[in-house]
Amino acid sequence: MKLRDKNQFYTFMVVPHDAAGKTVSFRVPAFVVRYLLLVVVVSVAVFSLSLVYSSVLSGRLIHYGMVVDQQAQSDRQLDSILNQKNSIQQELQSVLDQNNEIRKQLGLKVNKITVKFEEKTEDPKKTQIFGLNYKFNRMSSILDLSLKEAAVTKVSLDELKAKVKEVQARLASTPSIWPIHGRLASFFGYRSFPWRGLHTGLDIDASYGSPVKVTAPGVVCFAGWMPGYGRVVEVDHGQGFKTLYGHNSKLNVVLGEKVNKGQIICFVGMTGNTTGPHLHYEVRKNDVPINPMAFLNLTVLSAGRYL
Repeated sequence: MKLRDKNQFYTFMVVPHDAAGKTVSFRVPAFVVRYLLLVVVVSVAVFSLSLVYSSVLSGRLIHYGMVVDQQAQSDRQLDSILNQKNSIQQELQSVLDQNNEIRKQLGLKVNKITVKFEEKTEDPKKTQIFGLNYKFNRMSSILDLSLKEAAVTKVSLDELKAKVKEVQARLASTPSIWPIHGRLASFFGYRSFPWRGLHTGLDIDASYGSPVKVTAPGVVCFAGWMPGYGRVVEVDHGQGFKTLYGHNSKLNVVLGEKVNKGQIICFVGMTGNTTGPHLHYEVRKNDVPINPMAFLNLTVLSAGRYL
């Protein structure tokens, strides 16, 4: 059989189109033709497989490139969120600091709180299920909401701070200290002893000749003798407020004199209707006596009810 294959040939002829040309023929053994066909088939198959593999590889490379790009975008989003988180932390800390400052001005307890966001590790299973985009979108929503709340809170605190400054400015010209320290012998209101009727101020026991201080800046609107009160100093502080200091032994100011808060304006005595040395102290609002107790050691917190 092999011998017969070796003795078989294929003749190939090349015939020209014109008659002048010469026909060329050649013989090729049959096994050579078969080998050549096999080589061609194998080459075509290899080439086809190469094309398929190249297509698959290209697709994977493109997918890998997209994954890399998405990862880079996710990293940028994460950096942005972290920056926003730091900004929120600073904003909230600033708000708390302002709040503490106002609390201090109001005489309230200051709570020292440091804002710090706790870093929590994401559950890998949830991340795989929902993806990074879901996590980023959720974090962004939370941060946006927190920023809005911080902004609203800051505006509210700014308004409160402005109000406190306004009250402080008015408090500066409002009676707010003790004119003299001593035992309160008689309070504001109706009494039956030693004289029955409305007591329009406070009686503060003190030694004869003790200095009396004006409780707010203002202008002396009366300095002299007043029936029942003896030697009196009355000071106009503006905004409808006046204070009166009675039963003095000696006056240290004159009518029309400007006085500063804490300045000595008179000295304790026993003039007028009195049973012993003491200071009669009144606070008047629009010429109507009000309880001076509220104006002893007055602060911004308590002043808000009267200013």
